[in-house]
Amino acid sequence: MDLDGVDTLVLGTAHVSAQSVEDVREIVRLQKPDTVAVELCASRYDALTDQDRWRNLDLGRVIREKKIWLLASSLILSSFQKKIGELTGSKPGEEMLVAAQLADENGAKIALVDREVRITLARAWSRIGFFSRLWLISNLMASLLVSEDVEPDEIENLKQQDVFEDMISHLPPRYVSLKEVILDERDRYLAEKIRVAAREEISNANSDAASKAKSKKKAAAKTGAKRGKRKLFAVVGAGHLPGIRRVLESGEAVDIAELDEPPAKRRWKDIGSWVVFFGVFAAISALVSFLTAEQFMDVLYAWIIARSVGAGLGALIAWAHPLTIIATALIAPVSYFFGFIGVRLWMVSTLIELRFKKPRVVDFESIAEDTETFAKFRVSLYRNRVLHLFWIIFAVSTGLTIGNVVFLNLALKISGWIGG
Repeated sequence: MDLDGVDTLVLGTAHVSAQSVEDVREIVRLQKPDTVAVELCASRYDALTDQDRWRNLDLGRVIREKKIWLLASSLILSSFQKKIGELTGSKPGEEMLVAAQLADENGAKIALVDREVRITLARAWSRIGFFSRLWLISNLMASLLVSEDVEPDEIENLKQQDVFEDMISHLPPRYVSLKEVILDERDRYLAEKIRVAAREEISNANSDAASKAKSKKKAAAKTGAKRGKRKLFAVVGAGHLPGIRRVLESGEAVDIAELDEPPAKRRWKDIGSWVVFFGVFAAISALVSFLTAEQFMDVLYAWIIARSVGAGLGALIAWAHPLTIIATALIAPVSYFFGFIGVRLWMVSTLIELRFKKPRVVDFESIAEDTETFAKFRVSLYRNRVLHLFWIIFAVSTGLTIGNVVFLNLALKISGWIGG
């Protein structure tokens, strides 16, 4: 279609299709576009082009900023697409990478038109409740652990669609909010960014026409201006094509700034956390007020032992570093009060573990292979340092929860509120 005087071609691709890669090559060869727009954000583009991306990832910062679950979502989804790519014979996102490479080789401008993936995941995550998150995570994990033969015709079907978007579109109705964020919002976002890229192409053409080329890229753009109408080629997932077309053809106005906003913090959630915190504290205080000095000391010992043993045993089961186990057990009794500063025990445990067992590049890259079967997954919880870190988080948190239940039972027995 024509966008502000720019001849625009939008191609819908499957992210795991070798045919899509060939389509991209053919269109660039024939059309010689001045701008190539790809469905990538800066971080995803870096992930495709930077071989050292995992080496440069600051996991400590991810943990401190409480973004570990966003990282987990990204790793699960990338592993899922990698497995599909192995079936179809094409690396996930290869057609996007090829489009960007060809643009660079031909002196065309590269436009990254997708929303930052962390914003998308954060907005999607904020739309669903706690139990829905558990259901979704369990199903995503199950998709990694299922290993079964796929019929040839099913593989061909995978090549003809955007696998991830197709998976999201088939979620149960209660997850319609996820579809709105991951598909519908991004349809509008991509359409507007393509429209902006077209406007910038016209602006660049006018600027180039008024001055001499000073680089290879500007020289190529000037040559394009001489041949007539400017050309823009956009490569997007097939699942986005209908929505993008609707927005562009209707001329719908899109507020990019609003779609780029991270989810607002839920004040009720913070208030709820404080209510629970002080409620538990008040309940324990009320219980203690009825105790004798001897009973109080027994309850205090029960608190220390139950939480220390629970969390420490969790770290031990996860086979954490000895110092991580010791520190977790020692900190567990007082970690309850870390809630004042928004720190959780698992954060402390994982930060300590990182000092001794920092994940390697191979640990990130082998997640898909390490989760092919349950047997492999079980072993990799201890051998793969990335998965091991998540295993420590789960084990310590579960152990601490069990410790709290044991403490409550002991405290009620010591106070005489329930029979011993």
